[in-house]
Parts: sequence; C-alpha cells; structure tokens
Amino acid sequence: MKRKILLISSIALILFAGLVLSQSCKTIGRSAARYWTNRQIKDFVSKCEGKSAIIIGQENAKKYCDCAVDVVAEKYRNYNDVQKASLSDVLQIAQDCK
Repeated sequence: MKRKILLISSIALILFAGLVLSQSCKTIGRSAARYWTNRQIKDFVSKCEGKSAIIIGQENAKKYCDCAVDVVAEKYRNYNDVQKASLSDVLQIAQDCK
C-alpha cells in the first residue's frame, strides 16, 4: 500500500514539474500580450534584438528582448507610449533582464 502511494506521488510530482517547465517556456511574451497585440510584440522584440545584438550578440539579445518585452509592457501598457519613450528609459526598465 505504501509503495503504491509512493509511486502515485512520484508520478504526480514528475507531471507537475513537467507542466511547470513547459509553461515557463511559453510565458515569454504572455505578459505583454495582455496589453499589446502580437504585431506590436513582434515589432518591439525585432527592434530590441536589432539594437542589442550589436552589443551582446544575437543569442543573448534574443533572451534579453524576450524578457524585456514583458517588463516594458507592464510599464507602458499603451504601445504608443513606449514608442515615444527614450531608449535609455526602456533600458532602465528592463535592466534586470539578462
């Protein structure tokens, strides 16, 4: 009986861990999607990657901008407002992204 409970608990833990890991990969851009359209998100990420890749490389720029789009969208819920913001303002908001 104890063995059966242990087996069921182990399976449940593995399934839960798999769910959490798969969801964490899918959450990129999810926060931004609450405020911006998919086109706006793609536009922001594309511009971000283009500018930051020069400094930190293409692969790091992708990771950075995937994080930055969510952080910036939380601050600038209206996409037109972020278009008016200075680059330094946007970078300061996304400073914790790496």
